[in-house]
Amino acid sequence: MRTVASDLKSRVYNLLEGSWQKEAGGKAVNFFLLSLIGLNVLAVIFESIEDIGRRFEAPFGLFEIFSVAVFSVEYVLRMWACTADPSRRYEQPIAGRLRYAATPMAVIDFLAIAPFYLSILFAIDLRFLRVFRLLRLLKLTRYSPAFETLGAVVYNERRALGSAFLFMLIMLVFASSLMHVIEKTAQPEAFGSIPAAMWWGMATLSTVGYGDVTPITPLGKLLGGLVTIFGIGTFALPAGILASGFAQEIKKRDFIVSWTMVAGVPLFARLTAVEISEVATLLRPRTAIPGEVIVRKGEPGDAMYFVASGRLQVLLNPQPVQLKSGDFFGEIALIRVGPRTADVVAMSSCQLLVLNSADFYDLLDENPALGETIRRIAEQRLQDMGPSQPSGTGDDAA
Repeated sequence: MRTVASDLKSRVYNLLEGSWQKEAGGKAVNFFLLSLIGLNVLAVIFESIEDIGRRFEAPFGLFEIFSVAVFSVEYVLRMWACTADPSRRYEQPIAGRLRYAATPMAVIDFLAIAPFYLSILFAIDLRFLRVFRLLRLLKLTRYSPAFETLGAVVYNERRALGSAFLFMLIMLVFASSLMHVIEKTAQPEAFGSIPAAMWWGMATLSTVGYGDVTPITPLGKLLGGLVTIFGIGTFALPAGILASGFAQEIKKRDFIVSWTMVAGVPLFARLTAVEISEVATLLRPRTAIPGEVIVRKGEPGDAMYFVASGRLQVLLNPQPVQLKSGDFFGEIALIRVGPRTADVVAMSSCQLLVLNSADFYDLLDENPALGETIRRIAEQRLQDMGPSQPSGTGDDAA
């Protein structure tokens, strides 16, 4: 049985951790936290300028106290509300909260406020404290899909990245050891030991080439050239792995989005998960802005459209027809192989799924039941329009 406290906890969880877009004031709360994080970063940057830091020392101090108070309340609320997680991972009052506190995002939240309290308990250099306050910048990862994607890519490719970094380490040790043997007599201060030579090895393998430490013997120069060439390929390995991982992650997320949108269309409700996956590969997502004309009267019927979200209007006489999430249009023009007979305009931001004509006919052939449903709906719409409408027109004939 739900209580007022449990309802409040669920709402706080949705505001801070879950579907905050659905909560009243959710966007305002998260925009405020985002803005405060950005202002904190700017404060740290400007405070490092000695003249500005001295002149506005008091305002900077008050702003720091205010920020820590807000972030502390946020941290406490997250710890309190985490037991409302729908996945029930943190359901236990004590063990669940300890498990939540160990998650990366909770650790970042704690580190964002810890330096302030440590400075109260212990004598800490303010310059050291200022650097650690920049950890608040990491809180932005909560609100950035890009950071979320990066984390997923690194995690998925962790074995390949580990192998690449191991290979780079082997190359570094091997190149530094050889250069130590070759150059230690000529430059004992720079290559007198393998650890000392590793600075040159890192700068050369990464092709940065600071130039502060360079070989002077002919054999050393030859080795340096070879290491530079190998370094190009060595350091390209992680970049290639990450690029491939990003491509796969984006493709996977696009497929999941398309699958979800297809599954939300009532026409496909009776399809199996495998069939929905097959349909999702045929559909192309498209976004429409308010006022955008999706199809125009007189254009050839080259695609069918499914409305995943938003509202559209079919400009028919005498009365325009409204379309909403789950509706579709354009099938009559394909079935009757005729031109569009009406304009379809987006009334709000819309998410559409586009099925081109070739895939439309293939889909009807491969799914006779689905094709029969579409034809039956098209015929019913034509009958509902009556004889006053030109042949081939209708709310979905556009």
